[in-house]
Amino acid sequence: MAYSMTGYGKSLYENELISMRIEIKSVNSKFLDLSLRLPKNISYAEEKVRNLIRSRISRGKVDCYVTVYNISADFSDIKFDEKAADSYYTFLKTIQQRYNLNSDITPVQIASFQGVISVQESDEDNEKLTESILEAFNIAIDNILDTKQKEGNALSKDCIEKIKSFSEYVDNIEKLSFDIPTQYKQKLEKRLEELLSDVKIDDAKLTQEVAFFADRACVDEEITRLKSHINQFISNIDKDSGGKKLDFIIQEMLRETNTIASKANNLDITNNTLEMKYLLEKIREQIQNLE
Repeated sequence: MAYSMTGYGKSLYENELISMRIEIKSVNSKFLDLSLRLPKNISYAEEKVRNLIRSRISRGKVDCYVTVYNISADFSDIKFDEKAADSYYTFLKTIQQRYNLNSDITPVQIASFQGVISVQESDEDNEKLTESILEAFNIAIDNILDTKQKEGNALSKDCIEKIKSFSEYVDNIEKLSFDIPTQYKQKLEKRLEELLSDVKIDDAKLTQEVAFFADRACVDEEITRLKSHINQFISNIDKDSGGKKLDFIIQEMLRETNTIASKANNLDITNNTLEMKYLLEKIREQIQNLE
């Protein structure tokens, strides 16, 4: 199953413990580049969330946006520090008297000072909330994987069509290569007759020259390897995390194509290799998007 590196997924999650919104966006990258920062009140779950994302998405630049709307008050143990509150109250009364201020001192003012009110959460509470947070992220990941799969299938289909066209050019070259020695011999004989019309041609040396040329221009090995690479490409196109391997296969196919172009002294074969290289570049552009 092919996955694109580009995708978007979100989840709006709410239960009796937490209400939150998650958005995940992904674009191309050679490796997994994860950008995640959870809000402070659930930051304790960040490492588990990272591990979850890494287990389900292998490549791409992944950005996560998290908003927490509400956390159940039952999971918060609120502590009131009376000594701190008394100290702040005395401090505020001193300021009032010193500067002859008539404004009232409110509970909100005292509670806003650091240390007066604190919220403590138990490890057990955090574990329960973490389970809900991971469930919310799994929903968002399911959604982004769905979009990545749809685009990946479209990319895969396009690559298969192009690789089939590439295979047809390989077949053309295989047929054309059979006649190259014969064509070379005919051209060589004609040229020798034009240059040495009064001299008898040594058939043995002519045969030797043709054999040498045929060996030098033989592309059988390259064609065999190309057919093998084509089969490998088709068998890996729909596999998870196959983008890197496909890119390597395309590099090998391009190398074999260039070798054929340099060895075959034939215009038709050269034209076929030009079309093959064009197709390989188009395929490479597509598989750069695959995870």
